[in-house]
Amino acid sequence: MEKYLVVYNPSSGKEMGQQKMFQIAKNLLTDEDISMTFIATKKKGDAIEAAKHGCSEGYDMIIACGGDGTINEAVNGIMQSPSKTKLAILPTGTINDFATYMRIPSSIKEFTKMLKNKKTNMVDVGKVNDQYFINVVSGGAFTNIPHEVPSDTKTIFGKYAYYFQAALEIPNQIYKSYNLKVESEGKTLNLEALVFVVSNTPSTGGFKKMTPDAKFNDGLFDVVIFEKTNPLIMLEIFTGMASGDHVKHPKVHYFKTSEISIDSDDELTIDIDGEYGFKTPVNISIINEGIELLVP
Repeated sequence: MEKYLVVYNPSSGKEMGQQKMFQIAKNLLTDEDISMTFIATKKKGDAIEAAKHGCSEGYDMIIACGGDGTINEAVNGIMQSPSKTKLAILPTGTINDFATYMRIPSSIKEFTKMLKNKKTNMVDVGKVNDQYFINVVSGGAFTNIPHEVPSDTKTIFGKYAYYFQAALEIPNQIYKSYNLKVESEGKTLNLEALVFVVSNTPSTGGFKKMTPDAKFNDGLFDVVIFEKTNPLIMLEIFTGMASGDHVKHPKVHYFKTSEISIDSDDELTIDIDGEYGFKTPVNISIINEGIELLVP
């Protein structure tokens, strides 16, 4: 008999996520020879400890049910463990960039089917200082937006709540800049930048082609840095983001690396998988195929 550990955030997705997971469990327990244990998170760090428990107790799979924060904590718990249990993700957050790119289903029927099929892929995991991440590290203008939108607003309006907040923030943030020193393999940049993104997949902040050539298992990050420029040129750059053409603009730096360090003249708070993280300086590295992920 296989053992599955479900780690869920009861406040994510207006409790719809946990109801989905209970129904999925009912379907599985009817048809499959498995047992399932549920752990609800109550505070920051709970999902890390739950995932570590799942690894140490020999569970066959950890199912993380929640938004970006819950998924990130589950990844950290697994990566901190000597024995690394397989991970499944039931996304219940607002944007779910990583899950969307990996085509992870959120419907009861399709998620149950994925669990029964048991197909997995090895995926890269990033590490910033001493914290792991599955999708993205970013810093600079606009990276505060996910943290400014109230939970109730996200529940009602979904991803459009972020777009509305971004429209409000543009007049104030378009003129911001940060003096960055960026060092990676064979490359050193000293520049005045608006924002930077270090990503494991193309999908970041609701933009499906922010880093258009990124691959989840190539052992490399895709890095995009937007230089400070005037608002008209920035608008020109932004209009290319839907197609991924923004990376061809001379005011945009785009490259691949397995390791990168970033510092700034002024202390800059870094966003890690949609959650506030460290302040600069930061050292970011990649663990090639660090986690085994359940996929459709």
